[in-house]
Amino acid sequence: MRASWRSTLMAVMLGAVFAEGVAAAEPAPESLRQEAGAQRWTENLSEGTGTSEFVGTREGLRYEPNAVMRRPEGLSRLTGLFEFPARTLEQPVDTFRPRVQAAVGLGQGVEVDVRVRVPGGAWSEWRTATGDESVRLPRAGTEVQVRLALIADERGRGPVVQGVELEGWREGSGTEEGLQTLAPLTYRVYATREGLVGGTTANGHVIKSNDRFVALPSRRGLASNGGSEYQVRVCYSKTAKCATTSVWDVGPWNTKDDYWNPSSVREMWKTLPQGKPEAQAAYQDNFNGGLDQFGRRPSNPAGIDIADGTFWTDLGMSNNDWVDVTYLWTSGGGSTTGLVIDSNNANNDQTKGYIQLAGTSWASSTNVAGYYGTSYLVSPGAAVSEPATFWFYLSAAGTKTVDAWWTAASDRSTAAPFIITNASGTQLANVKVNQTLNGARWNTLGTWSFPAGWNKVQLSRWVTAGTYVVADAIQVR
Repeated sequence: MRASWRSTLMAVMLGAVFAEGVAAAEPAPESLRQEAGAQRWTENLSEGTGTSEFVGTREGLRYEPNAVMRRPEGLSRLTGLFEFPARTLEQPVDTFRPRVQAAVGLGQGVEVDVRVRVPGGAWSEWRTATGDESVRLPRAGTEVQVRLALIADERGRGPVVQGVELEGWREGSGTEEGLQTLAPLTYRVYATREGLVGGTTANGHVIKSNDRFVALPSRRGLASNGGSEYQVRVCYSKTAKCATTSVWDVGPWNTKDDYWNPSSVREMWKTLPQGKPEAQAAYQDNFNGGLDQFGRRPSNPAGIDIADGTFWTDLGMSNNDWVDVTYLWTSGGGSTTGLVIDSNNANNDQTKGYIQLAGTSWASSTNVAGYYGTSYLVSPGAAVSEPATFWFYLSAAGTKTVDAWWTAASDRSTAAPFIITNASGTQLANVKVNQTLNGARWNTLGTWSFPAGWNKVQLSRWVTAGTYVVADAIQVR
């Protein structure tokens, strides 16, 4: 043993985790699960991804977060996330039950998060297994993803996981429930600047100067490292600026407060009004005795943390303040996991993707709401191509789906041409879209096979004079 601490070897039966407003159910009898075509699989501990605090040993996967930079709220027990690759099952399932074998010491814990890809290609929120239960999904799916959440004790010593098995089956029939409301939810919450440059976020991202992301006090809406599955649009009324960015960290104050969800789904604090963070209720109304989830007294009512680049540059904030936050995935699943190339290269990792402009007609604008990031590019139509080119790099050949984001208005082109060209110089498609419609969302252009190297998507301005084309962002997934 590497440390002389008390541990208990336990086979933990952890319940299914997908309930979107559906109460947890007793595990179905074995005979019923067999009749429903139960599918079983084992996750490979060597194939997952996590931060450097996860160490593979002969005993199993150990979590040792001794060197992790702690958040200002001062959590004494840290949680590390280890994400397995998504997998596709042979048959759709709507009920899951995980089984984890782990050595868990006093003050430590093991939880399992699971999500399913919903119709349209987006992911549901993560759901956490707690206890011996099975939970029914509101919709069935074949593509699932599993994430371990390992909790260390106050001395930074975590559990050791030896195995992760799951069982999934389908119990439902007939009409399935909708995942969320049709319109994204928006709430006014208090925002604080995260800072912590050099630290590591909950999803493993190392925070850099002028970074762009947010933290929410629940990992149900936590995107993968570099991913955009769960995004928010933040608007600051005092500067009239807005920004769209991804959720890459958990906080402030609480870690299981998905306050944007209704009480039937909300993980904790079900008596609070939807849209009101528990820290705000504790700070303003002495809710829960004025304490947060961990028994601390919040020094502010924050419901969101904002990274420096979004806080200072994109929103023009100089102090912590109230902002309006739209939780974009609550429109029915959110965006898909993929590489996003923005119209502002300051928002891009240019080793993976960047935008290049031809001619002098492209202008940055924020006149029409619903843009991705901090602005969009617009150009008048003319009998000349002069494209905005979104370059994206693939380290290996693969089949990818390309989406585009734009702001819609009545003066936009009804046939804006997106030209898809692979790294070999072969034009794969010329997709004409109606930019008077479907703004402020991802719109799928198509799916193609790309070789390794720098591929590109170009938006030409060769459209009817008097109309405009908008180059805002593309996503490759």
